[in-house]
Amino acid sequence: MEEIEITSHTPGTAIQSNQHENIERVALENISYELFFRDFMQPNRAVVVEGIATDWECFRRWIDRSVVPPKLDVAYLKGILPNVPVPVADCGKQHYNSHEKIELTLHDFLELWESNDQPDSVRNRYYLKDWHLRSELPEFSFYRTPALFTSDWLNEYLVENGSDDYRFVYIGPKDTWTAFHADVFGSYSWSVNIFGRKLWYMLPPGEERKLFNNLRNLPFSVTEQTLQDAGVKFFSIVQEAGEAIFVPSGWYHQVQNVEDAFSVNHNWFNGCNVGTIWSNLRGALADVRREIDDCRDMDNFDDHCQVMLKASFGMNYVDFLTIIQYICDKRLTSLEDNSAVQLIDNYVLGRKHLMYDLIIIRNLLLEIKEKDLLVSYCDLREKALSCLKRIQAVI
Repeated sequence: MEEIEITSHTPGTAIQSNQHENIERVALENISYELFFRDFMQPNRAVVVEGIATDWECFRRWIDRSVVPPKLDVAYLKGILPNVPVPVADCGKQHYNSHEKIELTLHDFLELWESNDQPDSVRNRYYLKDWHLRSELPEFSFYRTPALFTSDWLNEYLVENGSDDYRFVYIGPKDTWTAFHADVFGSYSWSVNIFGRKLWYMLPPGEERKLFNNLRNLPFSVTEQTLQDAGVKFFSIVQEAGEAIFVPSGWYHQVQNVEDAFSVNHNWFNGCNVGTIWSNLRGALADVRREIDDCRDMDNFDDHCQVMLKASFGMNYVDFLTIIQYICDKRLTSLEDNSAVQLIDNYVLGRKHLMYDLIIIRNLLLEIKEKDLLVSYCDLREKALSCLKRIQAVI
């Protein structure tokens, strides 16, 4: 087992850091978990980590590197993967603020991928993305979460409770792309390119406001020229095979496959950015309440708001506090039993990191208590206060 640990369990001040002129690039052997935690996660700074996937099964075996450029080994994948339905984005069609989704079988998608009969205008519009391959085949260890990214409360809870996770595979031919967006909940994301090259445009938080139209809507797509014309500070990054990009909370981005490409991606949050998630959740609830303010006198108004919050934001107060309580209970049990906190992919949490997580949760719950932020949700309030008391009895 590999331990992830930090030097001090005392949370520092996590600030938004937009002062760096370029996205830093660092080789995996030159960045420890402690450095990544202190210099990138806490200050919400983007980074490219080189050489991160070379020992993964999918990097070594899924790609035919006997040809130039390397290509996906379609015959091998057909032999080892079941012919399951997979989600495919049609990059030629817009659906609200994303691409229209269709469903193909994996083998049909792979046959389209390697077909020489289809013009590029057909082949290069279908993008297999947001595929939960890891949860569909949990015993198939085609990659291991990098240690840098393993403090992951979101997937720790979801995977251990048999829920849908936020771990994805993306396979896209040249010119497929992901529209301009910030990640779900305001979470972090990491993306490791297995082969091919991607072009990223990344904006530090707040810069996207320069792109609002008169209805305060953001564009579906951006170009280098439109970003420059709007006076936006942005970073243009070409991601090579074997490189990971860490996308901090609230960084809008757009990604294009400039070659046929395949990547593994996670969305996640932890003690460094859980305050951002909570703030975004409260802001989304305020939007919902404004939207249906004329129904305020209806029975169970607050419960209806939570239903709408989950539909629009992807999470509501129950979901969020259930995750927090689970993480809290797991770490408190570890202290009480003097046992290790097991994480995804055979990592364990160091004691100082464990204490850091509990202090962050305590501070979050203290804010909820002192500002009475759950006044309309008695059951949730009681659970939060009970969790807070348990922490305070230990630290």
